Amino acid sequence: MPIKASTQQKQKQKQKTVNLKHALLSVLAKMLITILRILPAKMRKSSIKQLGRFILHCAKKTRSRAINNIQRALPDLCFNEIKQIAFDAYANCAFGVAESLWLDQLDPEIYCDEATLEILQSGEGACIATMHLGCYEAVPLAINKFSGQSVTLTNVPDFLEQGLQFYAKAKITAINKNDNNAFAQLLKHTTSNAYISLHCDLYANQTPVNFFKQTTKAPSGVVMLAKLSKKPLLLAYSVYQADGSISVFFETVVSSNNSEIQLNQDKSVEEIMDIIYQRFEQIIQQYPSQWYWSYNRWRIRS
Repeated sequence: MPIKASTQQKQKQKQKTVNLKHALLSVLAKMLITILRILPAKMRKSSIKQLGRFILHCAKKTRSRAINNIQRALPDLCFNEIKQIAFDAYANCAFGVAESLWLDQLDPEIYCDEATLEILQSGEGACIATMHLGCYEAVPLAINKFSGQSVTLTNVPDFLEQGLQFYAKAKITAINKNDNNAFAQLLKHTTSNAYISLHCDLYANQTPVNFFKQTTKAPSGVVMLAKLSKKPLLLAYSVYQADGSISVFFETVVSSNNSEIQLNQDKSVEEIMDIIYQRFEQIIQQYPSQWYWSYNRWRIRS
């Protein structure tokens, strides 16, 4: 009995410490968000980017991973070019993440071809593969220009109590990716013709892909949703322009013979993911300083 009581006491103390930590982080987060919101747009952007550069400078492990990833993906660059991309990308990504806190203030420009525009305007829903480039949540935000049913997954920290409110203000339905029934919730939304955008450029132990000529694995939930719901499959990404504006590009995922793969149910999840990742490579090569390089993506040896 004394041992049991001691264990329970330790668990309670541990939970108390966690709660205290979350409460402190919540207060600090609210203060930081309040300060950032009242800053002029240019000063806010500059401050966040400088903070991002400072964080990467101090985070040796994160900085080394970013540089190593760029070296693996873009081996023709010299070290100084790689280092410059690493710091520029981290600064841009810090700003892209921060802008999720005031989504309702953003107004991205949208670009797509006529066939993709028809899908976006149909009101019949689609599944959209997106990536950690530019403003991370600009894609689900842009969808609201065509439909009031924009759905995405998010990973809001526990201490950020008002996190989901930022999505709600922008009329985006955000599902916590850590929920046990997250995929079931997404699948349910496909029945109401929602437009579901999911980041799928991180590592996940799901589907093998070839990424920058190296083997890794990727999350394939967006493709599985498209196949199960028989919805069109799109790809979208956002980039910051030189003037600070946000551009969002939508395109229909096509196979090597330029046929729309959502019309070909015979293609496997693996084949479709390979097509998506080939396109991701092209986009990253076009905008290397806006993609999040610091994540540990290649976890399987070639």
